[in-house]
Amino acid sequence: MSFLKIAWFEYRRRIRSKWFIIGTFGMPFLILAISLGTGYLAGSGAGLETKHYGLIDETSYFGEKLQSALSERYAERDIAPLDIAVSNGTFVELRAQYEDLVVEKVLDGYFVIPEDFSLNPNLRNYSRSSSTLKSADVIESELKDLLIEDRVARHDLPETIIADLWFDLDVIFYEIGSGEERENEALIADYVAPFIFMFLLFLGIFTGGQLLLRAVLEERSSRVIEVLLSTVSYNDLMGGKILGLGMLGLTQSTIYLGAVILAGSYFDLSILTPTITILYFTYFILGYLFYAGIYIGVGALFDSEQEAQQAIQIITFIAIIPMVLWTLVIENPNSALVNILSYVPPVTPFFMMIKIAVGETTVFQVATTIMLMLACVYGSIHLAAKIFRTGILMYGKRITLPEIVRWLSA
Repeated sequence: MSFLKIAWFEYRRRIRSKWFIIGTFGMPFLILAISLGTGYLAGSGAGLETKHYGLIDETSYFGEKLQSALSERYAERDIAPLDIAVSNGTFVELRAQYEDLVVEKVLDGYFVIPEDFSLNPNLRNYSRSSSTLKSADVIESELKDLLIEDRVARHDLPETIIADLWFDLDVIFYEIGSGEERENEALIADYVAPFIFMFLLFLGIFTGGQLLLRAVLEERSSRVIEVLLSTVSYNDLMGGKILGLGMLGLTQSTIYLGAVILAGSYFDLSILTPTITILYFTYFILGYLFYAGIYIGVGALFDSEQEAQQAIQIITFIAIIPMVLWTLVIENPNSALVNILSYVPPVTPFFMMIKIAVGETTVFQVATTIMLMLACVYGSIHLAAKIFRTGILMYGKRITLPEIVRWLSA
């Protein structure tokens, strides 16, 4: 039972560390502060610059109306994101003048309203870069409204018809089998919750993996590993470290899920269900053990953390894929791409956690991905044990790929 003693030692030592406490309790507050801070900055207009555009109006009609519409649109803002200088005339006459202003960076670009705009509504844009895309969308929207007003007037229709044509459509959401209307808070929580669970899973797995890598490298560099191996076997030492730091990750995840439950109860939202909880810990354990084999194998091959981190970068980049595609998974949970990625072991736990939280998975898919991960965990730990047994005591020698392959095939 030596590996249990090692596991308890690693767990007790790390959980008392001030950095673990700071990381566990400080990380959520840091993420919350960054999220709220960036949201406030985006809403306050801090960092916003006014885009200056020219407008050649060949109709001598829509340009001034567009200026008035934009002034009204941004009347309550301290800084208007869009400013337009209008010139009535033809494109041929004014083109050279406006292009010089753009080259001199007086203007960010300019637009042209063609003479036949009423019959052929096409707006032309000339600019230095693609930063005008958002501005073009705003101008397009305002001109569309102005064009509707113009067509209503030309057809001699009552002005009241505009109010009848423009209206807001409200969508009311209901849960299947329930007659109660769903609140906006519940809808937002349902959309964001899958990302939260996936992110917590990622955080727990890779926190444990990084600690495991660092523990192996520290003991290698200080030669403590030689003393330990004189009293315990290779398998006990490796198993104890994996188990101890895995328990640390479970503790961290339990704290975070507890915070999710408290937040849900405060806002009267049932974010975390028993099924999600059980499957969360299932995929956490499988994902952690899979990556633990990789991390401990890499730790046994290198003498410095810098070299080890460089070697582990590729697998880390692959694991970040779900972070990039999480909105795609939420909106298209049963697409062919998402289903294929759910069976790619390095990202299986993360994609499946999103699908489970969304409620768009099947018992068959859960069962098959769990069996896949069990097989991959066995392979990862088995191969890591071979590398650990041979490479852990090799100091000052750069290990080559053919040697690693020879160890694995032994």
